[in-house]
Amino acid sequence: MKKTKRVSKAARARADTTSVATANQQGALPAEAEALNTRIIEILQEDGRTPYSSIATTLGVSEGTVRNRVRQLIEDHVIQIQAEALPGAFGYKFNAMTMIKVAPGTDIREAAERFASIPEDYYLVMMLGRFDLGMATYHRSEEDFRRFLEAHCYGQKDVATLETNLVLKIHKMKLRWKLFSAEP
Repeated sequence: MKKTKRVSKAARARADTTSVATANQQGALPAEAEALNTRIIEILQEDGRTPYSSIATTLGVSEGTVRNRVRQLIEDHVIQIQAEALPGAFGYKFNAMTMIKVAPGTDIREAAERFASIPEDYYLVMMLGRFDLGMATYHRSEEDFRRFLEAHCYGQKDVATLETNLVLKIHKMKLRWKLFSAEP
């Protein structure tokens, strides 16, 4: 008589996420797994505090499956679950966009690392075109913004030129976006 090994629900769930993670690293996530992950992300984009049990009920899967998928999505750097603070509520009334052309001979990545370490900088991108870096910052006042520029931009050896713009009004700031399938 052959003895069969009993596999717990937790072990099956770990195996499920391990196989999904391995497939994801190889670039071959099964369509069903990709669809489930997308639906979980869409629900969490609506409300990041949605209990796993509610997501599971909505999607017709177990709570453990949702928990494992979310954990794997976080570990794979696909999603982050965090609170978004509204800067105006903390006295940050001025939003500025600053475009930076780095000085000749400057390593753009090193300049980007320097600007990324500045607390007021909440968005920094490397770009092609007239400027090398684009930076978005929040400030409490125009004077605060002037001090920021003096401390971090004006006279810095890694900055050739810059162009600053104060944002007058935000018409759209979309923190949640529609996920599109990889297939046409």
